[in-house]
Amino acid sequence: MIPIVSDRRFQTKGGSLMPSQQSSAFRLGAYAICVIAGVWTLFHLIWDLGKNTADDFWGQALLVLFIIALILAFITYFQERPALLASTPREQFPEPSISRFFFGSAGSAALWFVLRMNVGAQWFLAGWEKVQDPTWGTSGTALKGFVTAAIVKTGGAHPSVQGWYGNFLHDFVLPNAGFFSFIVSWGEVAVGLGVLLGALTGIAAGFGVLMNLNYLLAGTVSINPVLGIFGLFLCFSWRVCGYIGLDRWLLPLLGLPWKPGSLFGQPEAGAPSSTTSPSAT
Repeated sequence: MIPIVSDRRFQTKGGSLMPSQQSSAFRLGAYAICVIAGVWTLFHLIWDLGKNTADDFWGQALLVLFIIALILAFITYFQERPALLASTPREQFPEPSISRFFFGSAGSAALWFVLRMNVGAQWFLAGWEKVQDPTWGTSGTALKGFVTAAIVKTGGAHPSVQGWYGNFLHDFVLPNAGFFSFIVSWGEVAVGLGVLLGALTGIAAGFGVLMNLNYLLAGTVSINPVLGIFGLFLCFSWRVCGYIGLDRWLLPLLGLPWKPGSLFGQPEAGAPSSTTSPSAT
């Protein structure tokens, strides 16, 4: 299996390895944050799909949980920093210890879980609304209106939509509005589910960022800059952002193009069974 992250449960003390009660407390705190964020997000999805209009304070709750998870992640990082520095690869430009921790260590997984709940729920709800709307789907009616409005924005001295993108919309998207409408609707649902479940999270978030970019190029700001930035961070942390999710098993099973997983091949004899980067969740 391909190890993406490792889990260190002991710290050196007096020359011997002893269980770290402090690290265990931080792990329990991180798990508690994930449980609250996950349950509240599930409630938010049910609440929103039920057409309730009252505020369930989901966004505010996730912001508080994110701040707490960020504080716990930094505390864990400073605990793990000596070991991270000691295991720095001998490269000309080695990756800084802080990025190795936040983008490749299980110790930051709770932080990315909270962010995933925000990004995934927004994509899923936006996509599901389109799927249920008869003007979307294969009819393409809503998309035609959106594209036509974007093409209009290509005029003037300082257009909101670049000419080359306007030509792409006019010559390619508009004649195939039904197809693109179907792709956009179900694509948003797929991105939302992938991010929420932590299944190939980096790929799902990457497609989300691609859609955010296209909406921005079409002159629609809305929440796209914020959602796009969140998606980029999930792409950067693809090795660990789905660790509290299906990627914990999917990534070692499927592997990578440059290192096959257990489903397609076995690690070479004598290969290490875990990475050198310590972590604590």
